[in-house]
Amino acid sequence: MRNDVDDRFSQFVNFVVTLLVVCGTYGVALAEERRTGGPTPSTEGAEVHFIDLKDGATVPTKVTIRFGLREMGVAPAGSERANSGHHHLLIDTELPPLDQPIPNDFNHLHFGAGQTEADITLKPGTHTLQLLLGDKDHIPHNPPVMSPRIRIVVMEEGTVPKEAASPESTRRRTQAQNTRKRYRSSRRVRSY
Repeated sequence: MRNDVDDRFSQFVNFVVTLLVVCGTYGVALAEERRTGGPTPSTEGAEVHFIDLKDGATVPTKVTIRFGLREMGVAPAGSERANSGHHHLLIDTELPPLDQPIPNDFNHLHFGAGQTEADITLKPGTHTLQLLLGDKDHIPHNPPVMSPRIRIVVMEEGTVPKEAASPESTRRRTQAQNTRKRYRSSRRVRSY
C-alpha cells in the first residue's frame, strides 16, 4: 500500500512539474509575442525619447512635448521609407497590442504628418506619457521602438514651482534679481 501511495505522489509531482514547465514556456512565449511588433523591421539600436522632459517633471496644463529619435528617421504615415516611422504619444494608458495598428483616440495621439513636437493640454494631476514609433500603417516596428513610460505632474498655470521652470528662464530671473540688488545697494546713503 505504501508503494501505491508513493507512486501516486510521484506521479502527482511529475504532473505538477510538467504543468509548471508548460505554463512557464507558454508565459515566456506570450511575453515574447508582446515584445515583437508588426512586419516592419526597426534599426538595431533605435531609440525614441522625450527631449527636455524627465520622469517626475512638473509642467503647466499646456505643454510642448518634443520627441527625439536615434538611429531611425521620421517619415509621414503612408510613406514607404526604410528605417523610418512616425511618433505616437500614449497618455495615461498601457501599451496597445504591438502587432496591430495603434488606436487613434484621446489616449493614443498620432503624429502621422511626421511631427517631432506637439502642444498638448492636460488636466491638473498626475499623468503618464510614453512614446511609441509606428510604421507607415501605424503598426509598431519589430522590435518595437518605444520610450520608457514617464510620470509627470500637471499644475494650473501660475502654480508651477520655480524648479520646474526652464534653465534659461531661471538664469534670466537670477540676472534680473542681481541687477536690482546692485541698483538698490548703489542708491543707499552712506554715512561716515
